[in-house]
Amino acid sequence: MPSTSSPEARIVEALVYRLTEVTPTVLLGYTALGLDEELPKPAILVQLESLQEQERQGRRVKMQMNLNVSVVIKTNEESTYALMDLTRSIRALFTTGERWVPEARSTQLSETQFDIAPNPGQLSFADIQLIIDVIL
Repeated sequence: MPSTSSPEARIVEALVYRLTEVTPTVLLGYTALGLDEELPKPAILVQLESLQEQERQGRRVKMQMNLNVSVVIKTNEESTYALMDLTRSIRALFTTGERWVPEARSTQLSETQFDIAPNPGQLSFADIQLIIDVIL
């Protein structure tokens, strides 16, 4: 991935890189519809939802980054278990207590929302909201 000069972009870049530990296909800004038939499964789709400035002291700013992290797989008889395993792996990456980027002060993960497709071969999803408090 190309490196950018924006601190927010570097954080998102680090997030995407970190998620490749779960599965090699991680796409940023991709619609969570997963309609691309060429998309290798499983895949993780990351969508930046908002950046909110919370406070400012001089040149330093505290921001909250809200992202949607979606795992997508093709539906089969093991879909529920596969999605549970993949989302557990994602949660493990961000609950170690260590800072995965120097700017991150805390991370929060929402409950996981599952959308299991009714027919084999269709796409099933698991969505997690990731909230990152950062100091830039």
